Amino acid sequence: MKDRRCSRFTFKSGNTLNAALLTLLLEGPKIGYHLLDELKTLGFDSSEIPITIIYRLLRNMEVLGLTVSRWEIVETGPSKRIYYITNNGIKYLKDWQETARAKLFSINNLIENIDNKLKNI
Repeated sequence: MKDRRCSRFTFKSGNTLNAALLTLLLEGPKIGYHLLDELKTLGFDSSEIPITIIYRLLRNMEVLGLTVSRWEIVETGPSKRIYYITNNGIKYLKDWQETARAKLFSINNLIENIDNKLKNI
């Protein structure tokens, strides 16, 4: 798989979810179901996001070296895969943040421009 740089990414839902998941992993290691539930704290409606999407993104991020995972084996109940953010994941998040700020600046300027022009109609 090719090395992907955040600066090439746009605000597609997968890229935004990648950034959100990595942000949650900054707090510490988590399993996929906990990540899905905690997306609410970032303003996402987790009821609209299938858990399969979360695990697919986590696997893809692991392939890219943004996360690593380990199995937690417990005596009672099923084993759980725990995800951790890597240094590459932190770099990705910093790059994504920089790109997001630039795009947000452009979007805010566009909104203000539309507001001003609509006032004159």
